[in-house]
Amino acid sequence: KEEEIENTNETSEHNLIEWHKKTLNALPANQSTFTVEPKIDGVAVSIMYKNSKLQYAATRGDGETGDDITQNILTIKSIPTSLPNNAPHIFEIRGEVFMPNKAFEELNKVRSEEGKTKFINPRNATAGTLKQLDSRAVARRPLAFIAHGVGSLEGIELPDEHAFRSLLATCGIPCNEPLWFADELDGILAAIHELDERRHQLPYATDGAVIKVASFPDRVTLGTTSRAPRWAVAFKYPPEQKPTRLLDITIQVGRTGILTP
Repeated sequence: KEEEIENTNETSEHNLIEWHKKTLNALPANQSTFTVEPKIDGVAVSIMYKNSKLQYAATRGDGETGDDITQNILTIKSIPTSLPNNAPHIFEIRGEVFMPNKAFEELNKVRSEEGKTKFINPRNATAGTLKQLDSRAVARRPLAFIAHGVGSLEGIELPDEHAFRSLLATCGIPCNEPLWFADELDGILAAIHELDERRHQLPYATDGAVIKVASFPDRVTLGTTSRAPRWAVAFKYPPEQKPTRLLDITIQVGRTGILTP
């Protein structure tokens, strides 16, 4: 889990600056490279490969125990069931299952034509789909997967985020994009603002950015709290607001004469 910060631009940037300063102070060299990537509004899952074969997949759940969704994950075409022979013999990939925006709109269109209730948003549709007990029904839903992190890993040492993404590419696993690397705070803030301008053109829903320390040894040095890693933080964009027009108010008269709009 990434630690979340306040939901306004001013407060978010202030807290991000403090997090950046605190992170650098905790590192021996007092410097590091950071990455910035979209925060996908999907369902967090872990996929475990052993000896290049997919063993199981689970939701994050409460952080300790999740739901077994292996059969449903096998229906997602972008997730390989086997990896190259030179892949790590223990490789736990963490990422998000989501429903692409266009696919979500098409699904709701079909449900409306069939007289079924529309899904509220792509995340709810994804979560409901993964809970299905019939994997054949799941296969008919347009789910996708993007990797953004690594859990258990044996058989290889990864120096940084760049090496991790190279490994994902070798294994044929899609990863989170776009990605920015920044050595200075100004670069991090510039990437966050650029992502804010570009995020509505992404094929999935996103409500923020995730900033991480790129070096894996630095991540080990920083460690984690009981809630989240100290080497990552989530920047939340303000909720979108649009005007609406109030057309009418209906007053209901209760049996005791109370008027309720």
